[in-house]
Amino acid sequence: MKMITTSKVISKNYRYENREKAGHSSFIDTAEYVDINGIEQFFYHSGSNPENPVILHLHGGPGNAFSNKAYLLKDWDSHFTMVYWDQRGAGKTALKNHEAVPTFENLLKDIDEIVQYLKMKYNKDKIGIFAHSWGTVIGSIYANQRPRDVAFYIGVGQVISPIPNEIVSYQETLRRLQENGDTEGLERLNALGDYPGERAEEFLRKMWVVRDQQKKMGMISVNTEKNLELIKQSPLFHPADLSAKNVCAKLLPGLFEELYHFSLYDYPLTYKVPIFYLLGKNDWQVPSILGIEYFNQISAPQKELMLIQEAKHHPMLERPEDFLQAMRKVLQT
Repeated sequence: MKMITTSKVISKNYRYENREKAGHSSFIDTAEYVDINGIEQFFYHSGSNPENPVILHLHGGPGNAFSNKAYLLKDWDSHFTMVYWDQRGAGKTALKNHEAVPTFENLLKDIDEIVQYLKMKYNKDKIGIFAHSWGTVIGSIYANQRPRDVAFYIGVGQVISPIPNEIVSYQETLRRLQENGDTEGLERLNALGDYPGERAEEFLRKMWVVRDQQKKMGMISVNTEKNLELIKQSPLFHPADLSAKNVCAKLLPGLFEELYHFSLYDYPLTYKVPIFYLLGKNDWQVPSILGIEYFNQISAPQKELMLIQEAKHHPMLERPEDFLQAMRKVLQT
């Protein structure tokens, strides 16, 4: 494997202008591009002590980079060193690499090179994995295949298989529309025909109709305007970041097709690393019931599942205090 040799620190000390005076001389607050698997990829490191567990954050989507919202998790800094990665095909990495088409294969190789880089940078034997939504797909595979490098795996909004996921989500939406006597909503869903469809392209076209109905009934928490405002408030934000979605639209179709027929059941049910699922109890975007069903079938040296009450698909943002408490409990920090 090619070792990482290039690291360009592009900005430092976003939040802690008086950190020396406050007695926090070891704060980690760095944004950088690193040569990973042939392209320069973006990372933001955040923490208060390099001796804390180092955790690689695998964002959702595909294409939904989280680095511009990392500041919302600033309360984690005392307990963990978080490394937020804009995956190829997402965020600042996509803006710098317009031709870098993501696939399962090259994303898994990316993760492996990143983990080796972080082990060396922080002098760690192993790195923790925190994965959300789409990130749980590549995160679970990597944790399954490379246990010698993974300290633990945390799955949030855990994806088991997209097609069963959408069927269960759709059926619950239908049930609630019928219970509410919402004939207009039922007509809109019936007009879709078979759901989710045979191909990812068909599913993505139909999905937004289903999501609209789910949003109307409070099944999912999607607020595009609020999300944009949160991104713009980030110390990492640059106006150019808003154009990343146009690059992603060109890079991601193949990955969506690859993801669409994925199933975690195609991989061994035996893990050799600690596995923790922290799921929103009311998540119907990626139904928690499927994650629970899968979790009950796997074996691991240590495993624990915690449901975050009154939370949906983004429990770390919807119930931040409860989520951090759960994180600290499973990791014993």
